[in-house]
Amino acid sequence: MKHAWSAIVGLPIVLVGFALRASAAPVVAPSDVVTIDTGQLRGRQSAGLRLFEGIPYAAPPVGELRWRPPALPGSWSGVRDATSARPSCPQGNGAFEVLGSGIAKSEDCLYLNVSTPRALPVDGQQLPVLVWIHGGSFTSGSGDTYGAGPLITGGDGDVIVVTINYRLGALGFLAATALDDGSGSGNYGLLDQQAALRWVQHNIAAFGGDPDRVTLVGESAGASSVCSQLAAPSSRGLFQAVIMQSGPCAGAVPMARAMSDGDAYAARHGCSGSDVAACLRGLPDDVLVADPVTDTVSGGAFLPSGPRAAMRGGAIPQLPILVGANHDEMALRVYTRYGLGMPLTAEGYHDALVAAMPDLTPEQITSVEHRYPVSDYAQPALALTRAWTDRVLSGLIVELVELSRTNPTYVYSFDDPAPLGPPSTFPMGAYHASELLGLFSMRDLSWVYSAVTSLDQQRLASEMRRYWGRFTIAGSPDPAGLQPIPAYDSAAPQVMSFRPGGSRLVDNYAAEHQADFWSTMPTRW
Repeated sequence: MKHAWSAIVGLPIVLVGFALRASAAPVVAPSDVVTIDTGQLRGRQSAGLRLFEGIPYAAPPVGELRWRPPALPGSWSGVRDATSARPSCPQGNGAFEVLGSGIAKSEDCLYLNVSTPRALPVDGQQLPVLVWIHGGSFTSGSGDTYGAGPLITGGDGDVIVVTINYRLGALGFLAATALDDGSGSGNYGLLDQQAALRWVQHNIAAFGGDPDRVTLVGESAGASSVCSQLAAPSSRGLFQAVIMQSGPCAGAVPMARAMSDGDAYAARHGCSGSDVAACLRGLPDDVLVADPVTDTVSGGAFLPSGPRAAMRGGAIPQLPILVGANHDEMALRVYTRYGLGMPLTAEGYHDALVAAMPDLTPEQITSVEHRYPVSDYAQPALALTRAWTDRVLSGLIVELVELSRTNPTYVYSFDDPAPLGPPSTFPMGAYHASELLGLFSMRDLSWVYSAVTSLDQQRLASEMRRYWGRFTIAGSPDPAGLQPIPAYDSAAPQVMSFRPGGSRLVDNYAAEHQADFWSTMPTRW
């Protein structure tokens, strides 16, 4: 099922690394040419790292390969140029178009990027690997948006970072009877992610990486994807730890319903009769982009049960998990409605709550109004943000209890009250995706971040990169000289609050987000 954040597109912008690399081991400058299983690649040196872009990890999913599991990529002779990005997957013109700076879009989009330190250990020691799955509501985004330089040059030791593209919208998630190959259909975007992970297993050693030390990381839809990979039996062994940022272990649509919906989708676009599959494969991609499908599908070979059911049933591998969210997650949703134009008024607060939480009864909405009275906040938009966010994060707390029963689970909250963000009619706080500004360089606009953020914010960004790097290296968030994040204990829970004035462990996370109040209502995480 679509979760409460399925329509949120992150607004990441910028960052440059400020911390020095912690590793002091002897190093050697590696070659810009590497040999992988399909041929040779030439990368480039860039700002303290070695970068290989536009590497095909699967065959182009076009023509007869549209809505099929990813096929192996072809090989090439000679040295392939890997010094520039390849197209992103087809998507609409939303926030990503602003970030994308005109980057081309094409169904021929199954490419990944590998970033390594500019110098590798001289003794040939293999480095741990972070594989990044981008967010964007399963309708937008590109691995190329996320520059890995800050994580590599400012983390807690040397790591290799892989960022990937995967099929989006209807091209990535449409299930239909005509597309069924016998194992079910849908989840093509998730299968792409799995194919990229298999590519890492086969090839990352050529870049100096260790295929047995892979951490899978994602934000928003990317975090939900990470949980889907945890739940997928065929993804076992492809990674050894995970980080999930601001995205739930979501439910999934049962295969029968997904196929019924997909059959209706086909008919809506004039595909019926004897060869529905051929008709669908002949539709222009812009038609499919305009009518997106974003639900993952359970009941097939890839996801026998949905991620949430697998988590609750203890059917996920017992790997270390770093998981968290932002203090004001839903401010970004409130911003899309009230942050640019006419501000939310006190008179409109009730209707805004109904629009934000349409599944609640009138009595429940009244209860929310009483718990979050508009008179308690400087602006009605802040009351709406607080109520909506607390509902979402109360669902995270339920998930944490389930995850920590079977897995070493470490929890954070991003609590910067004024991160870099867009102009708004109300202060957005730590809105959805705002932590990304400190982890990655977004389209190489690092000068903006360093020019407008405070030294405390830059210090916080450096600390968070060290936690992420240390977790990738060791499976535990305990950088030298910083407060370790303890394993989550539901009886005495502690959460790392990342804040510019000094990060600290807090024990009132559930109370702060009024989890007891929201426990009486349907979970929306």
